[in-house]
Amino acid sequence: MNLKINPITNSLSGEITAPGSKSYSHRAFIAASLADGISIIKNPLTSGDVAVTMNLLKFLGVKILKKSDNSYIVKHNKNTYSSLKKSIDCLNSGTTIRIFSALSLLVEGGLTLKGDFFKLKRPILPLLNSLEKLGGIFKLSKDKLKIKRKSVLCNKIKIQGDISSQFITALLFLCPLLKCENKDYIEIELTTPLISKPFVEITLDVLDSFGINIQANFETGKFYITNEQTYRSQLYNIPGDFSSAAFILAATILSNEPSSVIINNLNIKNYQGDKKIINILEEMGANIKIDEAEDHIIVKGHIKNYPLRGIEINCIDTPDLFPILSVIGAFATGKTVLYNASNLRLKETDRISIMARELNKMGVKVIEEDDKLTIFYCDKLKGAKIDHNNDHRIAMACSIAALYADSNSYIQNSDIVKDSYPSFFEDLKKLGAHIEIV
Repeated sequence: MNLKINPITNSLSGEITAPGSKSYSHRAFIAASLADGISIIKNPLTSGDVAVTMNLLKFLGVKILKKSDNSYIVKHNKNTYSSLKKSIDCLNSGTTIRIFSALSLLVEGGLTLKGDFFKLKRPILPLLNSLEKLGGIFKLSKDKLKIKRKSVLCNKIKIQGDISSQFITALLFLCPLLKCENKDYIEIELTTPLISKPFVEITLDVLDSFGINIQANFETGKFYITNEQTYRSQLYNIPGDFSSAAFILAATILSNEPSSVIINNLNIKNYQGDKKIINILEEMGANIKIDEAEDHIIVKGHIKNYPLRGIEINCIDTPDLFPILSVIGAFATGKTVLYNASNLRLKETDRISIMARELNKMGVKVIEEDDKLTIFYCDKLKGAKIDHNNDHRIAMACSIAALYADSNSYIQNSDIVKDSYPSFFEDLKKLGAHIEIV
């Protein structure tokens, strides 16, 4: 669907509900699929990459049924996944491909995974090498991966922590289920500092809820996983997604007119690293209040009354905030520096280069470096034709910038936002934005 985004001339007001966390949804469905019995997952995200995960689970013999109250029954009464001879297209879902590369060791005959992920040469080799320590063998080509377990090994795993936290997540899902000879645990040691630590904390949180015990020491970079554990079926409630809420927060604080928006379904006490957006925006000058009792956030917008100032922001643990922080930086006096961001070049696309390109198109001065982006205040943004490179977060971030440009902007394939925020454009229109199908 192609859209025209008109500059906002009015205030934004109303309430929206944050969608379920993409990270928690992936992990909860997979953990439930490994449990014997029936689990119920409430309020998950089920589009985009999570849909890829759900479809693969169905291929592997897991029953997933939707109930009327936006909850899902997950049922699996087997000790292992069903064999699967055909290859499965996992598109560009890094979470799906990396976790199931590990879980393929539980499948008789292994798995063959394909997708744009491989064509884009996104990193996976360190994970595959570590799976060899557990008896896995693999064949990796430019467009697919074949992987299975050939022998029973439970050697210590040493793996880099500064490429993708999903490597660690994948191993943490697999190792509790393995049977080992002459030992009762598997050790994982990180050889480089861990990036995106909150995502590993989310993994541990979900695994704990499903009965899996893992000793994690983030200071030493070591994890100890007892073998032959059992996943426990569970009723699991998916929290609202802070990374998605960040776009609505941005739209409100950039308003040229007095605005007030409530974002529901946000529990500040879970492990999402992206809840840091609140502290970042407050430091920049935004007016945001947290109501823990009601699990919602109230944001007051009027950039004249609450002007923003540029700051330096460490992106090491919050890569998903990078696109929208790049946009906010263009409206903050002085300059905003987003650093420790080199990992952003390995996401769905090279987010540093693409955001630099799109902002520059809109008249914003930026300086792109290997691991950082510096954004300078721009008095007036220009409307543009948005090219999001099939990255949902870039599409949403640039759409927010377009709301405050001096002329109309256009975006093609707007459905890409469904990967993490299916109702994004509908929510913006509900709050007062003028967006049209063209």
